[in-house]
Amino acid sequence: MKHIHKLKKHKYAKTGHSIYFCILPDCHYKLDAALSLGKKSLCNICNAEFTMTEATLKLQRPHCMDCGKVKVQDADGNTRYVKKVVNKVLTDIGVSHATDLRSRLAAISEVDTEHDI
Repeated sequence: MKHIHKLKKHKYAKTGHSIYFCILPDCHYKLDAALSLGKKSLCNICNAEFTMTEATLKLQRPHCMDCGKVKVQDADGNTRYVKKVVNKVLTDIGVSHATDLRSRLAAISEVDTEHDI
């Protein structure tokens, strides 16, 4: 059975050699970390398919570019990191609720001009 692997990095203590192995059940796939560049993998956060890049090779549990953390400044001017997935989920929810509210408001405020004569 062929599938896209969900990878996790393991580093051997004695040699310092790193490998990626698939964490899906019943899969015994292993790959040298350096050879995983350009391979397809599943994101460890959102389970979306992505291609391994040089940036993701450094990660213990590789994830897509849509996930992870982004640096933001709050109202006090302090810098902190916020998860990207939370913002994406909240944005999707906000858009769907706004569309629903807009359609319900349009249905209520519709004026029937024929009966007002």
